[in-house]
Amino acid sequence: MKPHKLFYSVSFLQFFMSEITGSTLILFLLAKRLSLQSANFLLVVFFVSIFLFEIPTGAIADKYGALLFSSLQCIVCLDRPHVAAYVCASLWGLAICLQSGSLESWIVENSDKPMEVLFTTSNSIQYISGFICGLLGAFLATFNYSLPWVASIVSIILCIFLCCFYMKEKNITHRKTSATRIKTIIGESVRIGFENKSIWIVFIIGLFISFSNSAGNTFQQPRLVGLSEQGIWIMGLIKAGYSLCMTLGSYLVRKLGARYSDVHILMYACGMIGIWLILAGAFNTFYPVLLTFLIYEIGRGMYPVAKQIFLNKRISNEYRSTLLSLDSAISQLGTCIGLIVTGIVSRNFTNLASDQTPIQISWVLCGGIALIPIFLLLYVHRVSRKNNSWKEKATKQNV
Repeated sequence: MKPHKLFYSVSFLQFFMSEITGSTLILFLLAKRLSLQSANFLLVVFFVSIFLFEIPTGAIADKYGALLFSSLQCIVCLDRPHVAAYVCASLWGLAICLQSGSLESWIVENSDKPMEVLFTTSNSIQYISGFICGLLGAFLATFNYSLPWVASIVSIILCIFLCCFYMKEKNITHRKTSATRIKTIIGESVRIGFENKSIWIVFIIGLFISFSNSAGNTFQQPRLVGLSEQGIWIMGLIKAGYSLCMTLGSYLVRKLGARYSDVHILMYACGMIGIWLILAGAFNTFYPVLLTFLIYEIGRGMYPVAKQIFLNKRISNEYRSTLLSLDSAISQLGTCIGLIVTGIVSRNFTNLASDQTPIQISWVLCGGIALIPIFLLLYVHRVSRKNNSWKEKATKQNV
């Protein structure tokens, strides 16, 4: 199997195994009599585990570890979800750590296709996976909340099969270096990341956007299902709809890339996320909230692709996996902060009949946070133009 086709297949399955359970996760926790604050703090455990292990696992990640840990966390949650919730969250976080950065690094090193094509296609495929998960996850959950977890395990098994039999490494010696070498990679990667201002600023942007997305991701289910006054099935249709919107966002990045710089595209993505999340929070009837939320999801579909292209153009193969893991770790920190803050704001929301004002406040707050990166990107653009101008003058003088 060609590397890019394997990459697309694994991307689909990886996204499927997490999204099939995520479609109704918050509704499941609310049904277990947890408040939104308690649900958020449970997710904080998940993201803290990612933050703590992200960089070390980025240096040692192989093609099996993430999938095995994902299987283990699904089995634990199926067995005793009310008892083992925090253990499950920790295992899931470790699985994400082992997975993040390693697949991206592998495809960049093993495929001859342009990064713009690889990442826009991969993200579009993931969003198609999200479309399927939205419909299937909500359908299965109407019978039993455990069924989506069974579907997740099946997708993990398929993913392990593909990786074991088809994924070949060109740089296998580099991936199996000693502990001393791993420490060197981590140290050098952190140094490179912080010496390059453009990369460092994008890391900080990830902090703000992750903070912003925390409320949008966590509160979408109770907000939209509560406003619609329908059953769980409506969330399946909504998730399918915004998965298509995220696919459109990924497609827009490819189209905009022909006319605008990667910095400008990142700015547009942050603007879409911030402005439309604020509007989704300001409205309080179903259809206006749904419409603005779907446009917000177009921006969410643009952002990860634009950031992937920006970062991968500026880092070398040797440190790619660990730098991408460093970026992911910083993003998880933003998510944790966002979950804690919005959890406190929404602590009085305990069921679908509760007043939605706390969620509205959280969405408006997070939308405003998402607009801050635009100013950082303006700084990056200005510095880049000055550097290019200086290089042009130096070239003319040499001539």
